[in-house]
Amino acid sequence: MKRRRPPIPKSPLSVHGLSFTYGELRALHNVTVTATPGCITAVLGPNAAGKSTLLRCIIGVEKPKEGEVRLGDRAVRSMHPQDRAARLAYVPQRSTVAASFTVRQVIELGRYALPPDPARIDHAIESCDLVDLVDRPYPALSVGQQQRVTLARALTQLEPGGVIVLDEPTSAMDYRHVDQAMRLIKACADQGATVLIAMHDLGLAADLASEAWLLDEGSLIASGETCEVLNAERLRAVYGVPFRWLNEDGRTWLVPDRRDGSS
Repeated sequence: MKRRRPPIPKSPLSVHGLSFTYGELRALHNVTVTATPGCITAVLGPNAAGKSTLLRCIIGVEKPKEGEVRLGDRAVRSMHPQDRAARLAYVPQRSTVAASFTVRQVIELGRYALPPDPARIDHAIESCDLVDLVDRPYPALSVGQQQRVTLARALTQLEPGGVIVLDEPTSAMDYRHVDQAMRLIKACADQGATVLIAMHDLGLAADLASEAWLLDEGSLIASGETCEVLNAERLRAVYGVPFRWLNEDGRTWLVPDRRDGSS
């Protein structure tokens, strides 16, 4: 029996009082925040700030110690896994595929919880510059190529108005493919998707995301418009190094300030 496509919720993704621990280690503490549909939200913070844990709680992979994540009026973890997969696409830091599936087969898995759509699969393959790799075994690819395959799988899965969660999706890509990936991610938001992307490049976050969440030691330090969250004094307190805004060629960049005695 063909599975009917579930409706995509119009309400935002929201996090309510979320706390999570690994044994005695507190990874998240009382995080409450809402993502805006049709917007790219950068999830920022130093190593071990809780970014990946937060994203994994958001998609329902991890069970929080306290609090919940809601998609519209439904708790994410109460949703049937197939319904959840039909609404939430996920790009992990490093995707593991145990079997020697080809690139095309891995991308086709994006439609597992949804009706088949060969045209979308072909479009994702072309958009992520994978046409020449479709018959290659996924484990034989470089890490950067694997990241492009994982992104293509998520784009194949993402339905209009849905949510796409990306955890450092371009960390191993070359510059050309980073630019390509960012354009594709921006297009998702332009088409109404809720986009959450964890990243370390604050300059890229300032250029790409209209909103940002800043985490440190498991707590939400700030959230809101990216230009307001990326306050130089706040960033120095979180990262331990000074930052400054740099205007060049009509664009504004956030960069570490390495000038002696400057903050």
